[in-house]
Amino acid sequence: MNLPPRPLGALLVEAGVAGVEVSSHPSAPDRLRHRPSELPTHLAARLGFYKDDLLRLLNTGFMAPDPESAYVLGERLGVAQELGMSTEPGSPGWLVAVGEAIETAWKEAEIGP
Repeated sequence: MNLPPRPLGALLVEAGVAGVEVSSHPSAPDRLRHRPSELPTHLAARLGFYKDDLLRLLNTGFMAPDPESAYVLGERLGVAQELGMSTEPGSPGWLVAVGEAIETAWKEAEIGP
């Protein structure tokens, strides 16, 4: 099972809850752009640290590696849609859904078969 780094899930949830939106920079796809442009220092530093992983998720999407994380992803995206939130890649609703699915996948991997 090829999972994103464990702390990335918690970071995505934290950023999404804070209302942060992330995307690749339109003129430089290898750069990460976030809104709001001013973030708490710890959050900006962590986003920078996981820039490559974030850009990969934004460009290729997140495929849940197991049924439980797939369920969590779909459920969280559904809740966001019902609340009228965007679920486009990089939106706060998407960040929370993917972050929680990553965390669930890690828990499933720790439990093992």
